[in-house]
Amino acid sequence: EKEMQLARTKRSFQLADFKNESQYVEPTIRKEFKDTAFWQSDLVTGSDGKATLRFNLPDNLTTWRATARAVSADLSVGSKIDRVLSRKDLILRLETPRFMTEGDVVTVSGIVHNYLDDDKGAQIELKVSGASLLDQAQQTVTVLKRGEQRIDWRIFASQVGRVTLLATAKTNTESDGIELGLPIVPVGLKQTIGDSETLSGDSEEKTFTLNLPPAANLQARSLRIEAAPSVAASLFGALDYLTGYPYGCTEQTMSSFIPNVVVAQALKDVKSTTIRQTNDLPKKVQRGLDRLYEYQHSDGGWGWWKDDKTDPFMTAYVVDGMAMALRAGYGVENYRLTRGRDKLRQLIDTGKLEDGKPIDPESRAYLIYAYTVSGEADAKYLNDLFSKRNALQPYGRALLALGLKAKGDQDRARQVAVEIERSARTSEFDAHWESRLRAMLEYREDVSLEATALSIKALAQINPQSKLLPKAARWLVNNRHNGYFWATTKHTAFAIYGLTDYIKSSRELSADYTVEVWLNGEQVLTKRVTAAEAAGGQSFVIERKGTELAGSNQVRVVKRGSGVLYASAALEYFTRGDNIPAQSTQNLRMTRQYMRLRVTETNGKPKWAVEPLTGDLVSGDLIVVRLSLQGSKGRYLMIEDPIPAGCEQIERVSGINLNYTEGRWSDWYSNREFRDQRTVIFDNYFDGDATFQYALRVIVPGDFKVAPARAELMYEPTVQANTSNLKMSIIDRKR
Repeated sequence: EKEMQLARTKRSFQLADFKNESQYVEPTIRKEFKDTAFWQSDLVTGSDGKATLRFNLPDNLTTWRATARAVSADLSVGSKIDRVLSRKDLILRLETPRFMTEGDVVTVSGIVHNYLDDDKGAQIELKVSGASLLDQAQQTVTVLKRGEQRIDWRIFASQVGRVTLLATAKTNTESDGIELGLPIVPVGLKQTIGDSETLSGDSEEKTFTLNLPPAANLQARSLRIEAAPSVAASLFGALDYLTGYPYGCTEQTMSSFIPNVVVAQALKDVKSTTIRQTNDLPKKVQRGLDRLYEYQHSDGGWGWWKDDKTDPFMTAYVVDGMAMALRAGYGVENYRLTRGRDKLRQLIDTGKLEDGKPIDPESRAYLIYAYTVSGEADAKYLNDLFSKRNALQPYGRALLALGLKAKGDQDRARQVAVEIERSARTSEFDAHWESRLRAMLEYREDVSLEATALSIKALAQINPQSKLLPKAARWLVNNRHNGYFWATTKHTAFAIYGLTDYIKSSRELSADYTVEVWLNGEQVLTKRVTAAEAAGGQSFVIERKGTELAGSNQVRVVKRGSGVLYASAALEYFTRGDNIPAQSTQNLRMTRQYMRLRVTETNGKPKWAVEPLTGDLVSGDLIVVRLSLQGSKGRYLMIEDPIPAGCEQIERVSGINLNYTEGRWSDWYSNREFRDQRTVIFDNYFDGDATFQYALRVIVPGDFKVAPARAELMYEPTVQANTSNLKMSIIDRKR
């Protein structure tokens, strides 16, 4: 609440300074750094038009810009911008990378700026926690007036976690201190193994054995055990996975958006179901809508990305989701939905993609369903689909049944529901439906999980007494091979989409049993479950990390009493080792190569050339990362390539755009993202042979480890490949 006094420190008289220069002033440690110092949406003035507010500035040393806008009751408006400088006469800066990788030796530089009127003897010190400091922590230097002095320290990132750097520069007149934190990321490949089971007997137990390989990183491992007393409870962990997914194409946005909408609707329809307040569904739904608006194409449709071709499935997916949001009571911009529906109608009428290829029957069924449930629609589309239903797989037939039900055509909806039941693949314990989309590039996408989710949704709405429903729900929940979520974002979203309707019609909310969970012989949970817990929609979750886990982990779940329990266990870990081998599947292979980038000028025009990476790498150099992939044709390829901590990605150099628009630079890709720790490339249509390039600028000296690059088909994650890891040394450019 007091005026900021960064520039003022405990200070003696000048005479005392002259007599004893060894007395250093203790600094204020700066560690709160923000882009926005303060924000308030409304402030009411007095009758004189004035108001006063107080706040503390963050620790940034910079020029802050204050912007005020005002509006009066009679709609008079005004604005004013002013500036204030937050500064010190002695400043310490730290030059660090954005992150560190386990095993890195990084050179961190402290630069002291002296704006005082005299040369100053300064005591410079660095304290490190979470990593090892390899050099002397404290040095005494002389900083000339109006000058600066640089001090270097080497830091060894010995373990995964977070390193905290506390640096101070002390003089007898003024001092400064700064505290920064950096993540230390694992050097290996992230792996997930998991299993799930349904316990419905009055006395039943299941055991999961999750073994870690010898090379698993001891510090970068986590186990999540979930015991859910209802399907509803089992869904919320999957919601957390979707909302925390790091990438955001249209499908991934929708696969987070739709489940939030259907869960919000379920909260209205199933009064006994609740959800944690921290999920903040309205905020998540609005964030999803805003992104979908941004990605809408000029023709009214949607593709996987903002600037690619309009896709029938994605357009139907988004229009269906917006219509659901409206029905759940959320505000949707009407013209966005209208333009999307116009594109749906155009795709249905032409029956063709932009390149003239025919739309497959299942995608056509989704187009008609989305058009039907999102507003007024000509009955001819549903009638035509009904007359040709024998050509549909279970995926399309379920959408037909849902469309008929939505339009009140109960008789034909029941007729199709009977056909859905007949086409199920059943066993004594479960049931599911098989479907494969006939897509382009000779690639057929297995959508059996989506077909099963849609069939569950259709039967739950049309024939909620169907004996197949509990079996199908069990098959769907038990196919969470990653533990608490399904193999892909799309699978997870569709599973939630279908199971939410099953929750409304099922009787599984009646429960009366005890559940025990044992981990490696230790009891970690005992709980009495009644109908109230089952109806509450909350699961019981146990988490263990790092050294709390053994190499072989045995999870035993015991249930005694009547009711259903859905149990799952998921173990995430990173591989570890100096030589992580390259691996590939039969359908995908990958290599990574580092090269040197030379940029020259000929007749005033910049040119680039790629050369072998020979000689020393010096801060300021440019390098190229070349990623080559070969394999079978497929759709929706994703590449994640970790970068050396001492480098930064660059998009342009000397006016040259370093992307696929520059001839010979890179093959075409759908989207590219530069993150702090990695580069991510997406390719909608992988033709079996592609090479992608991007550029890095060498920034920070040190010895760096680089984790393997990996690639996978996003919706068939068993098709994957990775490169080996590598090491890189960067030396400092002589000054």
